[in-house]
Amino acid sequence: MIVLRKAIVRRRTEEVDITVEVDLDSEGYEIEVAGFFKHMLETFARHSRIMLRVKARGDFEHHVIEDTAISLGLAIRRALGDKKGIARFGYAIVPMDDAVSICSLDLSGRGYLNFEGEIYDDYVHFFDTLCKNAGINAYISVKGRNMHHKIESCFKSFAIAFNKASRIIYREDVPSTKGLLD
Repeated sequence: MIVLRKAIVRRRTEEVDITVEVDLDSEGYEIEVAGFFKHMLETFARHSRIMLRVKARGDFEHHVIEDTAISLGLAIRRALGDKKGIARFGYAIVPMDDAVSICSLDLSGRGYLNFEGEIYDDYVHFFDTLCKNAGINAYISVKGRNMHHKIESCFKSFAIAFNKASRIIYREDVPSTKGLLD
């Protein structure tokens, strides 16, 4: 039986109108978001090797980043379904010029972020909100001087770790002694 690991989430508030579509078993991206955040979402899609479509409009950059994280997290949670056959754990170390980040993920269903280092608050908040809504337990550590490089390194390491954790490894069960990931 083939399970389609896809989801679409639309979030409309007084502040934003966001649609996120993910397909965990295809690749590519179409991102309609302004500025640096667009580059980071494209980076996430490219290095996680998923198909990601995002259309986000809002009254303030902080609201767009936060609500995109909510929508993306919910879409990932739905696309993962019962998580049968996934690897569950993933990790990556990504250097980028003067910066380096380490990321380790558990797709446990219990969302929590442990973040060490300094990047812009909106991007720490993005990862925290994404993890809570997707049910991802994550550890991210970053060092470096250039803020752009530090943030991009975080997105790349998170994406590569997510790719490893979300891949089907052809087991019929859920990788948990409890029998479910929740």
